[in-house]
Amino acid sequence: MTPNLILGPSAAIGVGIAAHYDPWLLLPVVAVAGYVEGLAVAWIACESTRIDFIGKWVARMRTPRSTALADRWGVWGGLTLGCALVGQEPILVALRWLGVDMRRIWLPLAISNAVFAVLYYAIVWFGFDQVAKF
Repeated sequence: MTPNLILGPSAAIGVGIAAHYDPWLLLPVVAVAGYVEGLAVAWIACESTRIDFIGKWVARMRTPRSTALADRWGVWGGLTLGCALVGQEPILVALRWLGVDMRRIWLPLAISNAVFAVLYYAIVWFGFDQVAKF
């Protein structure tokens, strides 16, 4: 679980494959670690708005255009396409700063972590990382 929290799930998958861990053990551990980390990031993002200057800045950035974008793509779009583009943490911070409640985040976050754990496993296992070297 430590490589997952420090370097991300793709590194944890690579370490797990190199250490010959069973994928039926490796994938749930990576997914759960990412999920717990995501919940912590979402909670910290909400709590950070209690700091005066951050709260004022977030309120100023919460424009009709940004809230419309969040409404259009929503939590599912953010935690699928958004995570693929920029990663889980910035999406969670943006969702919480745009006022999305934790009750709307926990299920998409769990599914997103499970899907990306399998996707990272496939990428590392089949050697798609080698394609980037060309």
